[in-house]
Amino acid sequence: MEAPPSFPSAPRSARLDPVLDVLRKTYLFTFLRGWAVWFSYRAQVFLTILGWVIPVFFYFVLAGYLTNPTSGTAFAGSPESYVAFFVVGLAFQGFVTSLYGTLAQRIRSEQMMGTLEHLLLSPTSPGAVLAYSMVFGLMLNVLAMGVILGIGVGFLGVHLAVSWAALIVSGVLLVTSNLGMAILASSFILWTKQGNPIAVFLTLYTELFGGVFFPVSFLPRSVAWISYLVPLNFGLSAVRASLLSGVGLGGVATDLIWMTVYTAITIPLGLAFFRWTLRRVRVDGTLATY
Repeated sequence: MEAPPSFPSAPRSARLDPVLDVLRKTYLFTFLRGWAVWFSYRAQVFLTILGWVIPVFFYFVLAGYLTNPTSGTAFAGSPESYVAFFVVGLAFQGFVTSLYGTLAQRIRSEQMMGTLEHLLLSPTSPGAVLAYSMVFGLMLNVLAMGVILGIGVGFLGVHLAVSWAALIVSGVLLVTSNLGMAILASSFILWTKQGNPIAVFLTLYTELFGGVFFPVSFLPRSVAWISYLVPLNFGLSAVRASLLSGVGLGGVATDLIWMTVYTAITIPLGLAFFRWTLRRVRVDGTLATY
């Protein structure tokens, strides 16, 4: 009896094809559609960096006033403590505001250029298109974070005591826990074409209740509970502890659990709403309109 024929295993190049495809699309979305376009507008680059730098010094001056014993301040502690507080908040808040705006702006840009229909109907799934579209914005915010923290440490006397494991996990979950709401905001621009009240509301909401510029404990008790509905509050709490005090993963476990819950709930909901919106505009024949 003859032995059954043996089939050769797939060549190594075939096994690497999916990885190379992901890297190729990441390069196309990030460098060709992101960095190349962004750097071509020199004035925009200058104004963007200026927008990172000026608020740091503005809040530093404000901190000096608020922590002056003769100013009737509500903030306790030394000027350095509040400076460190707002520097970290300002540095990491950019990830959230960028998420809320980047996807919507990308979709709006594709609408105006007439390429949105081709992009969303391409072999790349809509979810993958959203993921690739966020890479450049996240990279830009890593750069902004470095600039702001650099100013804080180099010029304003902020002292860092970093627990890297806790900081990395906290930073990743800070992004993912807000990702679902960012997808929701992008769905509205796909539907309404112009104006994005969801992104505007979420940005203002997180700035007020997310613990960016002041501790949420300073909010009146009647509204303080709202801060616990904002995942940014938990993210900044974990990031500050791991970045300024060297607290490890165990010390920020509660914040990490809450952000994980937000991630598990909001991302599927955001993707489901995006798919529903995409089907609706396809049926209405308005996908390519703006």
